[in-house]
Amino acid sequence: MSIFAGAVDYFVKGGPCMWPLLMCSFAAIAIGVERYLFYKKAISGEKFASSFCRMMNDFNLVGASELAEQSKGEAAAMAKEILDIKGDLGQRLETIVYTKADRIIDSLEKNINYLSVVIGLSPMLGLLGTITGMISSFNALNERTQNPMAVTAGIGEALITTVFGLCIAIMGMCIHAYLTSKIKTETLNINEVADTLVDIFKANEQSK
Repeated sequence: MSIFAGAVDYFVKGGPCMWPLLMCSFAAIAIGVERYLFYKKAISGEKFASSFCRMMNDFNLVGASELAEQSKGEAAAMAKEILDIKGDLGQRLETIVYTKADRIIDSLEKNINYLSVVIGLSPMLGLLGTITGMISSFNALNERTQNPMAVTAGIGEALITTVFGLCIAIMGMCIHAYLTSKIKTETLNINEVADTLVDIFKANEQSK
């Protein structure tokens, strides 16, 4: 028996609860891939944040603007936009900078809650499959003509759904841990860039 045929056989033996579990696995993988591809474009990285903030603290606004223009990611785009329009912001600078920073962070956290739902739902569906499998086994035992194969099929359904549900939850937790670590790191970078922009422009205003 091939690996694929064996997997299909196990899936069929798992009973009806395997279908929602399969959808959960697809959802977890889809969210992970979508967020990974998004982060590749959206994350500016610690190197940009540290270099940009160093230039800003040295009042090298031209160099900081060029660095932001040459760098990828949402933090770099925000920095470039603020540097280009700083003269027109006036007292609204702080509000605009932090609003943009919050929107970037919100975009990084998009769909993460759905992944948390998958992580919590998968073991519950596995448990539901366990219960339905045990019910099938007890029903087979209660029949006058007891069929040992029906009993073992029910036990097999119970075990397979439990294992499948736990595997999906473990996979989802690994994806969630990776994505949240990316979010936390980039959130620090975004806040550092935003704080530096506000502090430097406030210092410039006070020195005038």
